[in-house]
Amino acid sequence: MAWRPVSAFVLILTVAAATPGRAQTETRFALGANFLIAGSDHATTQDRAHSVFTVEPLWRFGDFEPGWGPHFGLNWYAVEIERPVGGTALTLAKVHIRPIMGGYGYTWMRGRNTISANVLGGYAFSTMELSDGAAAAYQSRVGAVVTDTDASNTFVVRPEIDFWHDINNRFGLNLNFGYMVARPDVSITTSTGIDKRTARADQFQIRAGLVYSIF
Repeated sequence: MAWRPVSAFVLILTVAAATPGRAQTETRFALGANFLIAGSDHATTQDRAHSVFTVEPLWRFGDFEPGWGPHFGLNWYAVEIERPVGGTALTLAKVHIRPIMGGYGYTWMRGRNTISANVLGGYAFSTMELSDGAAAAYQSRVGAVVTDTDASNTFVVRPEIDFWHDINNRFGLNLNFGYMVARPDVSITTSTGIDKRTARADQFQIRAGLVYSIF
């Protein structure tokens, strides 16, 4: 059964309303990994961006405080650009988007559970690499040799719902639901010129992660 954003949010609220327990109060720095477990695809007039499974670092620094406050995030991810070449769709390249973001939000706390509703914004550093076999396919279809690829850096915005559950005083579980807005320019340089287009690399994201308290 597919997860729906509203159903998932209701599930989080249900868990958060459970009987209070002992939180991870002794944690000052916890480190782990976050996994993108669901993402959406987007089409432009000529390209399509497909989600790619992504792993990123996840950390928890200091104690959570209820109420309004600043929030920070990375939310790195990648998309594959599919483009019609010679009349047939070709998975052309993978674009990596690595934002550094800060923002503001409101935090609710109950026992071992913490929920934050935030809006983050920042700047993303982007890179692009050709997919396996893309250069040869491009040349065979249109007779042009690919000599370079590039993706521009871009500003990003991400509203999100962030949920933490303290399993014990060492391990913490994180679930995150958000929508990333990113529009980098992607360029394909060939022997006949430069093909530059703006990619709609927006993505609805569901992430799950685990951290371990270092100290």
